[in-house]
Amino acid sequence: MTPRIKKQPPVSCSRSRLQAGFTLLEMIVAIGIFVTILIIIIGALVSVNDAARKARSMRVVTENLSAAIDSMSRTIRVGKTFHCDCSGLATTTPQDCKLTMTGEVDGGGDVCLAFEGQLGVPTLPDDQISYKLSGRSIVRSIDNGATYLPLTAPELGITDLKFFVDGTTPGFDQPVITIVVRGSASTTRRTATSFNVQTTVGAYTPNLPF
Repeated sequence: MTPRIKKQPPVSCSRSRLQAGFTLLEMIVAIGIFVTILIIIIGALVSVNDAARKARSMRVVTENLSAAIDSMSRTIRVGKTFHCDCSGLATTTPQDCKLTMTGEVDGGGDVCLAFEGQLGVPTLPDDQISYKLSGRSIVRSIDNGATYLPLTAPELGITDLKFFVDGTTPGFDQPVITIVVRGSASTTRRTATSFNVQTTVGAYTPNLPF
């Protein structure tokens, strides 16, 4: 009697693959996909962080620079005896510094403005108020340039400050002062925000001869 040979059931393809594990090619592809997704996520986080810092820079510009210009404007409106060019501090005599080139803010004007405050005495030089650019900050003096204090925050880098004054001659129209401020605000170089601000202020005090 011939013995019967018992046949083993065939091993399925899916079962053999599970027992064999992932191939090297499959691992490389999986790692590549994971790294790509990780890079995209990190890039998105960096972009969001830069956007937040840029928004903060814009807030610094709108708040601090606006406060500084508003402070200068309010003081200038009630001032008198306006004088450009504070190099010699001979600020008891009014002096214009007009725009000399049409359409060019770099033509004419001066980097410093001095004048008498609301309660100042024109014949006394020691109580003059003056504004100028020192380093990368706008500074103010209330004692004819003896001491200066900053008006702008360190995050504001002022690169250009110009004053244009017209109408200081006694007996003529009211003095008109135009202020031009240029610079940038940033916490890092990647989030720098440039600005160019111009405002014009008319003095309220009557421009009468002494």
